[in-house]
Amino acid sequence: MSDRLAAGLEALSAQVDAVILMDQVDRPETGVVTQRLLATVGRIAARRPDLPVLADSRRGLRGFPPVILKMNARELAVLTDTNAETEIARLKPIAATLARRHGRRVFVTLAERGMIGATPEGETEHVAALPSRGPIDIVGAGDAVTANLTAALAAGATLGEAMELAMTAASVVIHQLGTTGTASVEQVRELAVPAS
Repeated sequence: MSDRLAAGLEALSAQVDAVILMDQVDRPETGVVTQRLLATVGRIAARRPDLPVLADSRRGLRGFPPVILKMNARELAVLTDTNAETEIARLKPIAATLARRHGRRVFVTLAERGMIGATPEGETEHVAALPSRGPIDIVGAGDAVTANLTAALAAGATLGEAMELAMTAASVVIHQLGTTGTASVEQVRELAVPAS
């Protein structure tokens, strides 16, 4: 199965504008993101450095090939042996160091504190979370961030533009109670550009 997935990804990589590696299992080698698949992803990323390949893993991103990394503050702390509760001004250089070492952009979600992005060249940016508009349910927010970051990067968005889109989509999703939320283009547009 792992060989078929790797071969399929290899074939598709020439036809797509972006790839998302979403690892949602707790035990290594029990899901679809295996060492075999990661080796294939590494070859694809080396061959097509312009292709946004974004990785998000519940178990953490240690050992992933040079791709765009998306994680939360706790996952950053584990990966870099730092404190997840560190203030934003101290998290930005940590994210930048990781991006430089990994050779790809890094995104760190900070829940109600927003998101940090960093590039291998040392650029860092923070985008604040949108204020909540009543009760919230965070189910699906991380997936909305991942999907919208990837789509924005595939379209050529800057670091800040990609994070703003992702934070807007997350805001739409967290206000959908009792369900795994989704964010349509219309909902994101409406929230991003309030009516005058």
